[in-house]
This record gives sequence, structure tokens and C-alpha cells, in this order.
Amino acid sequence: MLQIFSLMFPILFLIGLGLVAVRSGLASQAQIEGLGGFVINFALPAVILSALAHQDLGHSISPGYLAAYALGSLAAFAVVFLFIRFGLGRPLERAGMGALGAAGSNTGFIGFPIAALVLGAPATIAMPMTMIVENMLIIPLGLALAEMGTSNGASLRRMLGETAMRLLRMPFVIAIIAGAALSFLGVRFPAPLASSIDLLGQASAPVALFVVGGTIAALRRGDLGMEIAPIVLGKLVLHPLAVTGAFLLVPGVPPELAATGILFSSVSMLTIYPIFARRAGMENTAAAALIIATVLCLVTTAAVLAFVLDRFGPAIGT
Repeated sequence: MLQIFSLMFPILFLIGLGLVAVRSGLASQAQIEGLGGFVINFALPAVILSALAHQDLGHSISPGYLAAYALGSLAAFAVVFLFIRFGLGRPLERAGMGALGAAGSNTGFIGFPIAALVLGAPATIAMPMTMIVENMLIIPLGLALAEMGTSNGASLRRMLGETAMRLLRMPFVIAIIAGAALSFLGVRFPAPLASSIDLLGQASAPVALFVVGGTIAALRRGDLGMEIAPIVLGKLVLHPLAVTGAFLLVPGVPPELAATGILFSSVSMLTIYPIFARRAGMENTAAAALIIATVLCLVTTAAVLAFVLDRFGPAIGT
């Protein structure tokens, strides 16, 4: 528990710093929005481009792992989407963003450090495959639903076409396509350009967390909507349960990779989730969900870790 808390503390600290900055007047909401635009349009695409371009996607892939993690994530996504859309009667874009929060983990900044600490080398193998599922399936699906929700009154064909065109203009999606293409073609950036892209990407996490804190500073009681409960429960309970079930169903996945994938699925949602949620006008709700999930996963992730070690420990020698 203490080790998990030590990994969470920098995240909570930077969120708190953003909150204090706005509440004290050192930063304005306009500046917070500008920083959010920087993350979503520049820093995050740099992270994705660099991560995919440096992977040998043709040789470092476990089809079983990809299938199981994608299946479990899609199941959690679908359940939360349907509940928010039809159970709570929320618009399509809010349901899509809610489902994204429930099915997209903070793999890089929480999941990987915990898994590397406990499970060792399998974390390094599983992390890029997990991020492929998140970045090439779950996030684009959430964004596509959000874009479709803004195409009010259009025919299905026109709505799908307009959604596809808007997605293809997003720097985040362009980075996914370009990074995957570079990986499969075996093209590597020249060292100065690679260093520049990496440097830009390093700003993504701290700036995003600062933006989350600034967003929370503007929270009103009306922002604490009914979507928060299914998003948080979906992320911390449903997502790891669905991923666990998928790994038990899909054959041929090494136990150490299955253990790592389950652990990844148990942590709180993407750091930049509230920034994505701006497209649906629910950034405040998403920021509140992120804070609650990050605090609660101190307990839930510890419980999942105990399960993983009990279930897979003998097979992986831990």
C-alpha cells in the first residue's frame, strides 16, 4: 500500500498544484484551457508518435494478449456506455466519454511502475501492447462517439462521414496513424528530431495533471453528475473484472502477461481523460471522476495485486 501511495503522490501533488494555482489567482481558467489545448494538440500526439514509432509492432505482439485486453476493455466500455446512454438518458457524446473513462487506464504513469515493481520484465513487454489497445481502439472509439453526438439531425451516412473527417484532422489520430506506419515500415527519426519529439512528449503528463487541478478548481455542485458513479465503478471494478474474464477465456496468453494486463486494467483512468472530455462539455465531471478514482485505486489496485499474485504467482515464480 505504501509503495502504491508513493507512486500516486506525484499525480495528486500536481493536480493539487493546479487547483491552488487557479484558486489563488496565479493561473486563470483561460490559461488552463490553453494548456489543455497544448496537451491534446501537441504534447500527447508527440507521446503517441514516439511510442509507436519506436516499437517493432510486427514482431513484439502477442495476438492472445491483444485480443484478451481488447475484449475485456470493449466489454467494460459497452456496459458503461449503455448504462449512461439509456439508463441515465445522457446524450451520445457524454455516454461515449463516460465509457472512455471506464475503459482507458493510466498505464504509463501508474500501471507500469506498479507492474514493473512487482512483476518485473513482463511489464515492459505488456505495456506497449496495452497502449496499442488504448490508443488505437478505446480512445478513438470514445472520440468517435463524441463526434457523432455533435452531428445532430444528419443522416447516418453523412454523420459517419463527418465524424471520420473530424477524427482524421485531430493531431492525436494523425499521430496514431503516422506512428503505426513508421513502425511497420521500420523508419526511425533522426536523433535530433527524435529528441525534440521526446522532449515535447515529456510535458504531456505534468501539464495534463496541472490542467486537471485547474479544472477541479472551477467545479460546481451541478458538475458532480450521476455519470461519476458508473465511470468510477466501471474503471475500478468492471474493467479489471472484464479483463480478468477475457484472459481466462482467451487461450495461449502467458500467465505473466495475463497478470500484468489485469493489473494495468485495475488502475485509475487516463491522466488526460478530462481534457478529452472537453469535446463533450463534461471536463468538470471527468476531472472529479479522475480524482475519486485515483484516490480509491490506492485500495482497489492493492486488492487486485493480491489476487494476481495468488492466482498467477506460482506460474510466474513470484
